[in-house]
Amino acid sequence: MSWVALSLAPVAVGGAIWAARAQYLRHVARQRLYAQDLKEEAEHLDQRAEVELCPALHRRRWMAPLVGLGCAAFLGFGLALPALYCVAFGAMATVLGLIVETLWHTRRALSLETQLANSIDLMVSGLVAGAAVPEAIETAARESQAPLQAELELVLARLRGGDRPSLVFEGLAKRVPLENFRLYAFSMAVQSEAGGSLATTLASVGRSIRDRIEIGRKVRAQTMQAQASVIGICAISYGLALLMWLQNEVDFEAFVGSEIGTLFASMAILLQAAGLQWITRLSQLRF
Repeated sequence: MSWVALSLAPVAVGGAIWAARAQYLRHVARQRLYAQDLKEEAEHLDQRAEVELCPALHRRRWMAPLVGLGCAAFLGFGLALPALYCVAFGAMATVLGLIVETLWHTRRALSLETQLANSIDLMVSGLVAGAAVPEAIETAARESQAPLQAELELVLARLRGGDRPSLVFEGLAKRVPLENFRLYAFSMAVQSEAGGSLATTLASVGRSIRDRIEIGRKVRAQTMQAQASVIGICAISYGLALLMWLQNEVDFEAFVGSEIGTLFASMAILLQAAGLQWITRLSQLRF
């Protein structure tokens, strides 16, 4: 038995050493894999930290409350109206300011998407003619106008600087957070990783973007009817108030100057402001 034990001892020691070495090698492999993952994650974080929103899409919602405060201050200190009227008309001015800012932002976004569709057509023509992807993007950037031109030039500079294409187009999608730009950036990123015919893919993307733009215009044309109806109803109420004041100036001023009249009129104006904001939010459809 002692002889058998002495014979098996080297085998057991050798097996233990082999198992320990295998475990060590697996540990080293895992550490290298984790280090690579952490490096790639750090690169992604760095890329996200560098991403800034496209200047053309900067929202200026802060201007609407300023307009409302200015209107309320003018009515209160300049015309000496009751506080309820100042609050009501200030809220109405704020809502109108938000509507105007939303319309401005929508027009800028539509301009960007239309320019993107035209640029994709130029890229497809260049790719079919045999140009490489950077040359096709350069041609599109040269023929484009602001604000898309600056975005394409940034993409081209980063590609020529050696950045990974998937990260470059991911940055474009974050700089211009519109659905059509996300579709374009996703298509370009997938093609850079998987390969394939980019001209065919971009042609399909360009058609899809133009279809989406056309549908969006039709949707906005339909929703403008609801907005126009609400604005018309509000205008009619102020027109009726003006007629009532012209017909019986003394009684009208006595009513709107009383406590109950001030409360009712202010609540009506606040409800109109809430209705305008509500119909505006309902009309902002996404598809």
